[in-house]
Amino acid sequence: MPHDAVSVERRDRVAIVKFDRKGRANALSFAIMDALTEAARSLETDTDLAAVILTGSADVFSAGMDLRDPAFARLDDMGLAELRAFAGHGPRMARAWAGIEVPTVAAVEGPCLGGGMALAAMCDFRVAGKGARFGAPEVAVGVNMGWHSVPRLVALVGAQATRRLLLIGEEWNAGEALRLGFADQIAGDGDALDAALEIAATLASRPATATRMVKRQIDATAHGLDLMASATDMDQHALTWLSEDFRAALERFGKRGG
Repeated sequence: MPHDAVSVERRDRVAIVKFDRKGRANALSFAIMDALTEAARSLETDTDLAAVILTGSADVFSAGMDLRDPAFARLDDMGLAELRAFAGHGPRMARAWAGIEVPTVAAVEGPCLGGGMALAAMCDFRVAGKGARFGAPEVAVGVNMGWHSVPRLVALVGAQATRRLLLIGEEWNAGEALRLGFADQIAGDGDALDAALEIAATLASRPATATRMVKRQIDATAHGLDLMASATDMDQHALTWLSEDFRAALERFGKRGG
């Protein structure tokens, strides 16, 4: 379903998908996840498209899943089938963004955490504003890092850096993300979108069909086994959402203002 916080702007052969809640750390509610899924799928059959840019608000890409989404209040009333379907929103969004045929560029300003980092990992390129920071606090709130992101992260930065990120809770600034290979370019604060547009312009200047074909070859080689490696993402989320650790996290976040 469409959402007021998600917009799609077309600039010639480049689409800019923006999600901006204007607060709440630009967290990914279930409604916004569905709108981002729909936005990605709406671009699948556009044969004139050369590139897609994904960006958040001016000062935060996303702090991850919205743990204050009212839907979490219904956990105790859900049967297993509904719980698994509930946990499928994030993986569906990730698959939709990973499946866009033209190259995709994430323009990241500020915090890019948890589900936000998972979403950025689905893109082909990532431009980070100088003040961007990356992290994955999932384990700290009692859940797995899912949405098909773990194999993506391992392919991008290696197993050991992924261990430090997920198991220890290491955070990366823009420079460290660039050094590790998660970010492709650092821009000045507030300039990530402009830098992403420059990459998109380069992509648009190159032969379109060959670009799409080569992207597909790269994805098949680097991420061909991602779906198999992430097959239990949804069920792990459903299970961990029933844990005492996650319930405690929901209570903490529910008490926060703003």
